[in-house]
Amino acid sequence: MLNFKLSIRKSLPVLCLLTTCGAHSQAQDRLSGENSIHDSLTIQEVIVTGRHSTLGANHVQQQLGSTAITRSMGKSLASLLENISGMSSIQTGTIVAKPVIHGMYGNRILLMSNDARLTGQQWGSDHAPEVDKNGYSTIEVVKGAESVKYGSEALGGIILMNQSPLPYGQQQVRGKVSSLYGSNGRRFSLSGYAEGTMSWDRHLAWRVHANWENGGDRSTAHYLLNNTGLRENDVAVNLGYDRGRWRTEIGYSYFSQKLGVMQSAQMGNEQLLQERVQLGRPVIFTPFSRKIGYPHQKIDHHTAFAKISLHNEALGDFVWQTTFQKDDRRENRIRRMNHSDIPTVSLHLQSLQNTLTWKKSYNNWQSEGGLQLINTENHSERGTGVVPIIPNYTELAGGAYFLQKLTRDTWGMEGGLRGDLQHTEADGYDWTGQRYGGKRDFYNLTYSLGAHYRPCRHWTMTTNFGVAWRAPHVYELYSNGNELSSGMFVKGDSTLRSEQSYKWIASLQYSHPVLSVRLDAYLQWINNYIYDQPTRRNIIVVSGAYPVFQYRQTKAYFRGVDLDLHLRPVPQLDYHVVTALIWGNERTTHNYLPYIPSTRLTHSLSWKPQTKAVITPHAGLTHRYVAKQTRFDPATDLVAFTPPAYHLLGFEAGIDWRLPHQQALRLTLAGDNLLNKEYKEYTNRSRYYAHDMGRDIRCIVTWTF
Repeated sequence: MLNFKLSIRKSLPVLCLLTTCGAHSQAQDRLSGENSIHDSLTIQEVIVTGRHSTLGANHVQQQLGSTAITRSMGKSLASLLENISGMSSIQTGTIVAKPVIHGMYGNRILLMSNDARLTGQQWGSDHAPEVDKNGYSTIEVVKGAESVKYGSEALGGIILMNQSPLPYGQQQVRGKVSSLYGSNGRRFSLSGYAEGTMSWDRHLAWRVHANWENGGDRSTAHYLLNNTGLRENDVAVNLGYDRGRWRTEIGYSYFSQKLGVMQSAQMGNEQLLQERVQLGRPVIFTPFSRKIGYPHQKIDHHTAFAKISLHNEALGDFVWQTTFQKDDRRENRIRRMNHSDIPTVSLHLQSLQNTLTWKKSYNNWQSEGGLQLINTENHSERGTGVVPIIPNYTELAGGAYFLQKLTRDTWGMEGGLRGDLQHTEADGYDWTGQRYGGKRDFYNLTYSLGAHYRPCRHWTMTTNFGVAWRAPHVYELYSNGNELSSGMFVKGDSTLRSEQSYKWIASLQYSHPVLSVRLDAYLQWINNYIYDQPTRRNIIVVSGAYPVFQYRQTKAYFRGVDLDLHLRPVPQLDYHVVTALIWGNERTTHNYLPYIPSTRLTHSLSWKPQTKAVITPHAGLTHRYVAKQTRFDPATDLVAFTPPAYHLLGFEAGIDWRLPHQQALRLTLAGDNLLNKEYKEYTNRSRYYAHDMGRDIRCIVTWTF
C-alpha cells in the first residue's frame, strides 16, 4: 500500500498561506481581436467584440460571449471553440471531445475556470473537460505559450472560462433561461441562471446557475450508435460582498455526467478486433433507446473556492484565491458473471490550489507578480477486480512569476519570467502483479516576450514569443491498461522527460466596418514531445482484444497559419471565413506526427436587418470543408490510410422578440450536417469502428429577464 508523504490534509495549513496566478488586466489592455466587429449572427458561433481581455494587447487571443455560448446549446465545449480560427477538436465517439489549439490538446492546453486551473482526468483521450460551458459568460482562447503567468502545461495555449462579475448594486433580479430539443439523440436540455443582490444590502450579491440534459442514442447518417446516451446535471452558486477597497467572494459548482460508450469499442477477441477495424462500422444494431447500459462513464466534479481582493492606491491590487476540487470518475464495462455494475476504473482525485497575485499600474507601466502552490492526490478504488490503468500518485507543484508591461498610445511591450518545480510520487501494481512507480522531480525556468503596434486606427500588429514546459503525466509514465471509449490498450514509459516548448506567434489585423481580416502565423519547436503510436501488436485481456499503443518521445516542429475574415458589403449581411493550416513533423526524421488536424475551411453568410422593431428576424447558412489528411505517417496509426475529405452544410434561422420591462425572447432553429453526409474525421479516435454524427436539427428558446 502506498504511503503518501504528501497529503492534502497534512498540507492544508501551509497551502492556505501560499499562493499565484493572475488577476485581470487593466481596462487599457484591449482584446487583440475584433474590437470593431459586432456580434455577428452567423450560423457559426461568433467571436465577441469585447473590449476587455484577460492578458492584454501583447497576446494573440480571441473571445466568445454569452450569445455564442447560448446558441451552442447541445454541443460540446470543443465544438463551440472550433469556430475560432486555429481551433479544432480530438474526439472519441460522438459525445467526448477535447479542444485542440494549433495541434495541441489534453495536458498541453491549460483550462482555467474562474481563475483556477481545472484539475481532473484530462490525460485520457476519452476524457472530456469536466465543465458546464453554459455556466460561463465569456470563453477566451489564448494561442501563445503562456506558461509565465499560468504555469506548466500551457504549451498550446490557454482556454479562459469566466463568469461575469457579480451584480453589486443591482436593484432587480436578472437572469436567463434556455431550453433545447435536438433531433439527433432526441435530446432535451434546460439551462439558466438568476442573479441579484440582497434587499437589505446591495453590496451583497448572488448568482445561481443550473443545467440539465437528457439524450438517447446518437446516430450517423445511416445507422444508430447504440448505447451513446447522455445524462448531465450541473449547478453553481456564487456569493460576494463588495465594500470599499475589499471584495470577498465564495462559490461552489457541481458537474455530474453519465454517458454511454459505443459497444463496438469493446471487442470479444483478436479476430473480431481485426474484422471491426477492417469493416469500419458496427455489425449489430438495436432500436433507439434512452437507456444507458454497459459500458458507460460516470463523472462527478466538485469545485469550491474563496477569493479576497484588496485595492490599495499606493501599493496596488492584491488577490488571494484558494480552490478545492474533487473529481470522481467511474467506468463500467461489460463483465462476466453479472459484475458489470462494479466499475473497472474508479479514479478519485482531489486538489487544492492557492494563488496570490499583485498588480500595480503607474504612469505607462504595469508590474505584476504572483505565487502558486497546487497539491494533488489521485487514487483508485479497491475491490474493482481490475488492475487500475494508472497507479496512485501525489503531486506537489509550486511556482513564482513576474511580469513587466509598458503601454503607449500606439504601441506596447512586455516581458515575464517564471520558475517552477514539481514533485511526483506514484505507486501501484500492474496486471502481471509487478510493483511499479517511483519519485520524480521536475524543475524549469520559463520566460516570454510580447509586443503590439497600432500604426493607425484600422491596423494592429501583435507578436509574442514564449518558452513553456510540461512534465510527463503519470498516465504517460506508467499507464498499462485499455481506454474504455477508444478501444486501445496504452502503455507508458517511466523514462520520459519534460517537454520543452519554444513558440513564436505573430498576428496582423485590419478592422473596418466593411472588411475585417485577422491573420495569425506561428512556429513552435518542442523538445521531448510525447505521443503514443501503435506497436502493431494486440493484447488479449478479460474484456477482449485491444491494439497496443506505446508512449515515446521525439523532437517536434509545428507551424501553421490561421485566417479569420468578415466581409459586410451592407450592414445587414456578414460573410465570415475561418480557415487553418497546420504542419507537424519530427525534426530528425521529418515524419508526420499523429492526430494533427487536416486543412479545414468554414465560411458562412448571415443576415440580420438593422431595425429597432419589436420582432427582428435573422438567418444564416454555413459550409464546412475538411480536407483529407495527406500529412500522415501510416506507422503511427492502426490503418494505412486516412478518411476522405468531406463537406458539411448547416443553417440557422430565428427571431428576436423584445418584451416589456427589459425582457427578450429568442427563438432559433439550427441544423448541422443538413444533407446527412456519412463521413469520418481523422482526429476522431473511434473512426476505426464507426462514422461521425449525422443530421442534427436543434430548436432553442431563450428568455432573458
